[in-house]
Amino acid sequence: MFSSPFVHTFTKFTNIDCKAFDKPFADFKSCRLRVPKRGEIALSVHVRLFQIPVNNVSINLSFFKKASGYRPFLYNVSADFCAFMANKKRFPFINIVLDALLKDSNINHTCPYNHDIIVNNLVLRDEMFGRIPVPAGEYMFKLMVGAYNEWKADIKVYFSIRLN
Repeated sequence: MFSSPFVHTFTKFTNIDCKAFDKPFADFKSCRLRVPKRGEIALSVHVRLFQIPVNNVSINLSFFKKASGYRPFLYNVSADFCAFMANKKRFPFINIVLDALLKDSNINHTCPYNHDIIVNNLVLRDEMFGRIPVPAGEYMFKLMVGAYNEWKADIKVYFSIRLN
């Protein structure tokens, strides 16, 4: 029987790496993966903001595939995050990726942000990749976050996609 390389059966986080570049502005209180139940890995991130309100946010989202190291794969998109939150249709790739994130976080509103940023127990599900079909393999999402025209943090999330 023929099996398409785009049929996902098992998707899971494998690692996370968070770095703050401007600790007087913001720092990570937590950045971890945990196992809430068998066969499920959840991502949780808590960023403490020290200079609030934040009303100028930039992001760069890149997608990498592992092949003798992590190589750029398909997308590398930058956007004004405040403008994105006001009109998500202008940035389709960012909308697809962040759609999953927004449900498990407190960033689901427009600027300004006057509170800590929290993503709690985000679990990868196969259907999250329905609009971006990708073949099986090891991947990394890299999210760079900036404020006031300076990069403030870098989050690398590693995950794998396995077939039947």
